[in-house]
Amino acid sequence: MNLTHLKEKTLLIIDDDQFNVQLIETMLHKIADIKVVSTDKGSEALRVLQTCDGYVDMVLLDLQMPEMSGQEILRTIREEMKLDIPVLIISVNGLDENELLAAGANDFVLKPFELDDLKTKIITYLPKEV
Repeated sequence: MNLTHLKEKTLLIIDDDQFNVQLIETMLHKIADIKVVSTDKGSEALRVLQTCDGYVDMVLLDLQMPEMSGQEILRTIREEMKLDIPVLIISVNGLDENELLAAGANDFVLKPFELDDLKTKIITYLPKEV
C-alpha cells in the first residue's frame, strides 16, 4: 500500500507519558515518516491548534491528563474552537465509546496497540486525496 501521501501530514500527540509519545512517534515514522508535534499539557495543545492555521491534520489524544482531562480537551476542540480535525482517542481505560463519540471523537485505539491498528485508523481518517 502506497502511503507516501502521509509524509505531508502532521499529527499532534497530546499525552503526558513521554514513553508513550516516543513509542507513537516511532510507530508513525515506520508508517510513513509522518511529522509529529507533541505536548503533555492540554492548554498548550489547544494553543497549538488555535495558532496552527490547518497545519495539524489529526490529533491523538490521551484521556488521562494532569492539567486538563482528555474529555475537556475534546470538548474545547469541538464546541469552542469548532474544529473539524480528526481526533483519535488513545487510552488504556475502559472507554465509554458512545459518550466520547457523541462528544466528537472520531475513533479509539486502546493501549497497548499494534502498529497495524494505528496505521488503519490513520489511513481511515487521512485518506489519500484524489
